[in-house]
This record gives sequence, structure tokens and C-alpha cells, in this order.
Amino acid sequence: MNVRRVLALACAAGLAITGSAAAQQPGSYVLRLSLSAGERLVQHSDLVDRIDWKLPAARLEAFRSQGMVIDEEVRTTILANGTVLSANATAARVRGDVTTTVHDVPRNKIAVSHDSGTALVTPRNVQVGAKLYALEDAPMIDLPAEPVVVGSRWMTQQHVLTSLGSGNAVFEHVVATADGDRVRIDVTGRGRITGKEYNLPGLLPGAIALHGSAWFDRASGLIVQESYAIDNTLVKAKGGAPIGFVEHLEADSDLHKEGRVVSGRIKSTALNGRVNLTAP
Repeated sequence: MNVRRVLALACAAGLAITGSAAAQQPGSYVLRLSLSAGERLVQHSDLVDRIDWKLPAARLEAFRSQGMVIDEEVRTTILANGTVLSANATAARVRGDVTTTVHDVPRNKIAVSHDSGTALVTPRNVQVGAKLYALEDAPMIDLPAEPVVVGSRWMTQQHVLTSLGSGNAVFEHVVATADGDRVRIDVTGRGRITGKEYNLPGLLPGAIALHGSAWFDRASGLIVQESYAIDNTLVKAKGGAPIGFVEHLEADSDLHKEGRVVSGRIKSTALNGRVNLTAP
């Protein structure tokens, strides 16, 4: 299966918090991402994607005897560096440079690619013009419009892409804890795979399942960490035996501010108790 298109930094930018933050009640939290022009972002992601074939045992052994890989495993590391080019009341413009390293474990092949682009992102963490998100990038898209407290719940729905095809997923969020500036949001997701990208119409629809957590840092105004376990299934029973594919994906990412571009140079910033001194 092809590794999904990475939408790096599309989910990592936002605008400065405005007057709504000042009006919030004690013990409540405004989940708005805070950026200003010139700030630099660094995002690191690790994906471990395993796909198992589901076939009668005799057929699996026949494929193995022919040298075919039955148990797929792909490990992907993504390093994205972004610069906030501009920000106004409705969107922030972020330029990102992304290096992706893909390790096909059973075939022992490694591929490295580089990409760059610019994204417009709203204060509620929605990429302007985006109609499809990688499943692991989708849970924290469309942040709540109102302040939240511990125990608050909300739901979102996104059109998503998985390694087994595209579909739709509904995410339920709950504010689990608030410890200092860190707010933990627990997320569960359910959905259906309905896309025919991999020419497997006989196995559709498939099932999407996700659970995990995200951490919002009020000091930096960023979703600084996300960790999800995903189980996608594209299996049908034929002749009394299951046929299809089951995907198990572990997705972890972290994001921080690295400094500010000032007249072509980087100004150091203190973030989360650490001073970052970086060169352009």
C-alpha cells in the first residue's frame, strides 16, 4: 500500500488569540492556536503502519512461498520546518519545508523525499481549501468556537484518507485534564472507508477506528503533541473465510516554536522553560 500523502504543517498553524480569551470564565480554556508573523515552527512525526493480509491459510502460504510480502510494515519519519509569513484576523499563511523518510521494513528499502508549500490556516485550525485530511492529521481540525472546561465534549466530522482508501470519520473530543498550561484532549473516532482509490470495490465499505490524545499548550498557543492508535479494516467474509486487509497505525507528533525571523536572522525565544538559540 502507498503511504498516505503527508499534510505536514497544514494542521499546525493558527492566529493570535483575540478578545474572546480575555472574556473567558475562570477554569475555562480557549483552544485557539497563537502565531505571529516571523515565528518559526518545527514539527516531528513518527508513523508505524502495519497492514496484514486476511486470506484463508492455504492461500497465504501460497503467496509466501512465491516470495510475496504478506505482513506489510512501513515506518515513516517526518521533519517539517515552517515560517509564519503573515497573519490577520481570518488566516495565517505558513510556508513549510518537509523531509519525509520512509522505511519499507520487510523489503529493507528506504526512500527520502523533500517537499515545500504554503498553507492558509484559520484560528480554529482548518486549512483553507482543504477537502481531505490524512486520518492521523484530522482529529484536532476545527477547534471548538467556545471556551471549554474539564469535561467539555464536542464532535467534528472530516473527509479522511487512510492507507486502505478514503472515507468519512466522526471524532468525539473530551477535555480530560488541565495541568498548568497543558490541556489534554482525549479523542475517539469512528468512520467508514468508501473510496475506491485502491480498486478494491468488493471489500467496501471498510471501518475506521481511532483513539488517543492531544495536548494543547496555552503558553505557546499550539497543539504541541498528538498520539493516536488507529485500526482500519477492509475485510469481507467469502466462503466462510475473511478476505481483505487490516491496518494498525501508530501516529505520534510533536510541535514547538523555534524562534522568530527578524530581518533575515533568528531571534531566540524562551518556550516551555527552554531557551532556543538557533541559526537561520
